[in-house]
Amino acid sequence: MPGGPYLASGPSPPPFAGDALGAAAADPAHALPPILPVRPDDDRPWRAAQLFAFGDVRLDWEAGRWSRLPRLAWRARTRGEAGQVAEIEREIATFLRLCPPGRGAMWASAQEAAIRLLHFVLAARLVEAAPTDAGRTLALLLVERVRETLSYERSLANNHGLVCAAALAAAGAWLDMRGLREQGIAVLAKDLPRAVTDEGGFVQVSTRYHRMALDALAVAALLAGPLPEPVSRRGRAMTRWLSRLTDPETGRTPRLGHDDGTVLCHVLGTDPEDARPSLVRAEAAFGTPPTDPIAALAGLGSATPPPDGPWADHAGGTAGLRYGRTIVLLRLPCGRFPPGQGDTLHLSLLHDGEELLRDRGTWLYNPPPGATDLAGTRHHNTAQWDDEDRPPRLSRWLFAPLPTTAPVAIAPGRLFARDRHHERTVVLRQGLCTVIDRLGRASATVRWGLAPGLWRQTATGAASPFAALTVRADGEIERALAQGWEAPRYGRRRLIPVLQVRPGPDTRLVITSVRFAGAATGD
Repeated sequence: MPGGPYLASGPSPPPFAGDALGAAAADPAHALPPILPVRPDDDRPWRAAQLFAFGDVRLDWEAGRWSRLPRLAWRARTRGEAGQVAEIEREIATFLRLCPPGRGAMWASAQEAAIRLLHFVLAARLVEAAPTDAGRTLALLLVERVRETLSYERSLANNHGLVCAAALAAAGAWLDMRGLREQGIAVLAKDLPRAVTDEGGFVQVSTRYHRMALDALAVAALLAGPLPEPVSRRGRAMTRWLSRLTDPETGRTPRLGHDDGTVLCHVLGTDPEDARPSLVRAEAAFGTPPTDPIAALAGLGSATPPPDGPWADHAGGTAGLRYGRTIVLLRLPCGRFPPGQGDTLHLSLLHDGEELLRDRGTWLYNPPPGATDLAGTRHHNTAQWDDEDRPPRLSRWLFAPLPTTAPVAIAPGRLFARDRHHERTVVLRQGLCTVIDRLGRASATVRWGLAPGLWRQTATGAASPFAALTVRADGEIERALAQGWEAPRYGRRRLIPVLQVRPGPDTRLVITSVRFAGAATGD
């Protein structure tokens, strides 16, 4: 177990001369000491660790990702606070004392080791610190753990292999180990085409994990680049995909798929939900080489706003509409990636930074006995028949494959998609979003998860200070303002309003109109 110091204490780098807001953005909470778990089996080799025997291991892993290191380094760089580098040293030493290398759950995942490695190297680069003997030893310990099960991480065909490869490339550049850097880049070049569509959709159909993968890829490009052009091309496509879904004033995105709060390489200490620094960094990584590499690594600056209009990624299983600060995201009933949730034809609606119609997030991957996660169809804004999931659930992580193609169409201000028993058309114009559902059989329930707030039921739907929902149909219909679970962050859940619509046995057409606060009346 290497003792410090882990970062060289040479001459202080010149103070950052960028935006003063960036220098002042660090979160004061990061001055607190790290909270690290000690699990009952932490003295076992990592192969024997019981990951789910002592609660949800994801909560423990989050505490051990060294997420504070880049933020502490940013404070040191922008404020000249040498004590922040000393805090980095203390955090690493505390982790190694409580979680010795190779032992316990904290070393059971190669991706977790890769995340630590990526954050460690990024922090070092932000303060322009060369590796000390201890820092090199520590980095190589993490590299060894990543390599040990790299083939398994790649076989998962999700974020795991990508993050591991990005960390190897970044560490190779920092340690001046050409073979290590080239190994990481070679894995990225081989795996990225199967993980990212031409339109930028990611294998995990999730706005949260899309951003995680983009952050890892962009940091690798800035630390270890240049990357091969096919890799950079995929990076640019991923950037465009996320940009279409990002509110320009808050940086918030509508949720979709698994959302456990993961944020990588979060340097500025701003709101973790703000994706704008990720977009700024990605544009610098895959576009014109940045004039200020430190600002690019931090994600400091302004991202290029996307154009209004419709878009669709058939292979990735998503489509959307954008009109100013109104963003619609539709989960398509097709795509080449295996679904992780029962969210066929789910719709999220973000307006002025508020997710009015929302995905419920991810509560726990390993919920306690008697409880269920939030991945099923009843927790999404779509139609459900009885208790069926769409698509059917096969295991904790996997749902039945979707068809590779399905009827999908886009036009100015309009989306259309259809699966076997459900057609959904979305029309967006200023002040109003209309969703037209055609149901192929009886006994359906259409649900709308609403933003937390003071909603009241009306004769035709529900209303709040944010918006008003009006539901009409071609026959009998029952409307009820109920409650359902939402996870605002991983490990926590709360009840939010849910508008439930139950058509009569002969009703097949349901029209839901969402009128935003302050919009003119009349359809």
